[in-house]
Amino acid sequence: METAGRENNILVLLCEDSAEGIFTGVYEAYALRRPHASIRLRAGAAEQFSLFTEYREVRPDREKADKVIRTLKSRFCEEDYEALWLALTAPVPEKAQAVYGSVVWGLSGSGGTGSILRHLTDPDVYSLMTLSRNASGELHHLKGFTRFSELRNGLLLAVVEPRNAILPMLAAHFADRLPGESFLLYDKGRKQYAAHPAGQDWFLVNEEGEEKRFLFSEEESYYSELFRQFCHSISIEERKNMVLQRNMLPLRFRTHMTEFTKSNEK
Repeated sequence: METAGRENNILVLLCEDSAEGIFTGVYEAYALRRPHASIRLRAGAAEQFSLFTEYREVRPDREKADKVIRTLKSRFCEEDYEALWLALTAPVPEKAQAVYGSVVWGLSGSGGTGSILRHLTDPDVYSLMTLSRNASGELHHLKGFTRFSELRNGLLLAVVEPRNAILPMLAAHFADRLPGESFLLYDKGRKQYAAHPAGQDWFLVNEEGEEKRFLFSEEESYYSELFRQFCHSISIEERKNMVLQRNMLPLRFRTHMTEFTKSNEK
């Protein structure tokens, strides 16, 4: 009776806020062999504690996470697998439960064949879809709105401030588009760089110490100013539609766009 009572209580697995940490949590949740409804996952530490709830910290384990990833690759369709990874970039602790609940739903076979994202009556699947869609939309925007500038050493630099941790996905996109260029993508909010040496694979670097200051080449300053003047000259004052412009190009993306910066900011 005592054991049954404990299993009826909710167990919250506190995972590291990373893909490895959350997938390790998924592995441990299955290893417990408890009813899935009695287990919840959370990314990061608990902000407040509830009665009749047990909290257990899960340390990330690469081997366990890789086992989960291999299972998902073989059992999930490409659309669902991509949605899981996009949801993992969200800056909210609830993403861990959304991923876990969606994995449970997908592996149980309850939804039959096809994408699990069609089963939006399940709250975890709905949450996964929402988080994934938000990250996907931001990634799509930044693929078009990211602006590179040339430094004095010849490197190209682009600064972004995404809400979701999509720097790896953005780096992979530009590495494919600019394979012969050496560039840096800098996530200012997370203080993380994606470095791409020309003709090689990109890699991530965490910034240490104070934020670095970059010196732009003389040619960059000259052509940036020409580009700003060009964008201004082709605009038609009578046809300005600021509401539509903000819908197509939200204000938060303009901070690091050349055409919206002042000449003395370079």
